[in-house]
Amino acid sequence: MSEKEIIVVTTPQLPGYEIVKVLGAINGLTVRTRGIGGKIVASIEGIFGGEVTAYTSECEKARRESLNRLVENAKRIGANAVIGVDFETSDILQGTATVFAVYGTAVIAKPIERKV
Repeated sequence: MSEKEIIVVTTPQLPGYEIVKVLGAINGLTVRTRGIGGKIVASIEGIFGGEVTAYTSECEKARRESLNRLVENAKRIGANAVIGVDFETSDILQGTATVFAVYGTAVIAKPIERKV
């Protein structure tokens, strides 16, 4: 694991690594509003049923952005891994905006030495 690399996992452990220090809870979040163009496209797609691709694309961007912020926050406090990662979304402002949050536990981990 290089100095700048951050391992991000949803599991509570890192196979092949020993957690040597727990730095604490860490998060990354972004808030997105739905623009008028997206609302119009979503309304048209909603008439025909199926996936609302305008929202899917924005959700993917927001997920990546919140995950990038989690990684940057972990680096800032000296972590080299984040375990127990989970994503959450919430609507705010009467449904006109959505919060995309990712959280986990920042840790320092080292590879387990294999005896030969």
